[in-house]
Amino acid sequence: MPCHHTCANRRAYLTLTDHDIPLKAQIGIRDVWKKEDGALQTAIRKLEEILGHEVDAEPEWHLLIAELDCYYPDKLDLVASVTGCVLVWVKSMIELLDDSEHEAWGEQLLEKVPSRLRIFIAVADSDKAATSWSEQRRGFVVSLPKKQTFQLQPTELFPIFRGNLLTCFDTDKKQTELPVRDAQATTTPGDDWAEVEVNVDASKPRAKVEFLPDAASLPRPDQLFLRPPYYLTMTASTKRIELHCSHSPTLQFLSEYLQRWCRVNRHDTTNPPAVQITLHQSAFGLGEMFNSLVLSTEHTRYTNEFQVTAPMVAALIEGVLGYELLPALGGWSFRRDVEFKTL
Repeated sequence: MPCHHTCANRRAYLTLTDHDIPLKAQIGIRDVWKKEDGALQTAIRKLEEILGHEVDAEPEWHLLIAELDCYYPDKLDLVASVTGCVLVWVKSMIELLDDSEHEAWGEQLLEKVPSRLRIFIAVADSDKAATSWSEQRRGFVVSLPKKQTFQLQPTELFPIFRGNLLTCFDTDKKQTELPVRDAQATTTPGDDWAEVEVNVDASKPRAKVEFLPDAASLPRPDQLFLRPPYYLTMTASTKRIELHCSHSPTLQFLSEYLQRWCRVNRHDTTNPPAVQITLHQSAFGLGEMFNSLVLSTEHTRYTNEFQVTAPMVAALIEGVLGYELLPALGGWSFRRDVEFKTL
């Protein structure tokens, strides 16, 4: 169903909080989502009994309404649709855990979720529903289709969620091989990654913005900031490096790469990583979006041999990811004007 609401109609939902969401949505949340003897809460309790863990599934309703507003003139329908999708997801999870053929998958789940099972409700970029495991957020993301779903039959969503759940822990995902730079090479920083860029002339000046855009016409932050320019700042000490970046995938890449090659602290009997590497979720947007990365040895015990150094991280940012180092009075500042191509 196409979105018929105008930007003026949608603008009313841009600054919603949990305290001022539409009345019909509040009624739906109370009578449908939170109803103790309703289908969803009953299914969640059953899942908690099977897992032996608490299930945390509380949507950020004001963000969902802002994103799906134009598809649901009646906000009661919106709440019912969200509830229905999550109900199918919970039942899919219950069936997998009850199926002896997928016992190994259940063991993987318990390893990933040693205590509380967290469910994050997001909106997909398309009209297709999906679910995935987020290693950074340590929980499942249920992506609602960007269309009306209250007329969908559970049989349409069930195989999608079941299939996604069965493969969500697969590690055989395509890994991007980092280029090996020749110490004698005379190429400029980032040349080895030329194939991972959109063919955009970075030297071409950006169009000057003469008018403020309508906030209602812009995509949500986790989509908007995938466009260049990308800004990254870094501050460092001997025990802590803190990076802030407008481009979430950049921080995720740095986190994954450094975690992959981080040494183990053998002086600690629990063998933790020598450096604690932590991604921090952004306060804005609806999907998975990180705005800072912290590398720290502040809590490393029984040894002082490990330090975090900014030049190594700067080499990754400039030499591998193709960011340009900018003049800065304090710390490090980088910018990239060319969009990354999706592999």
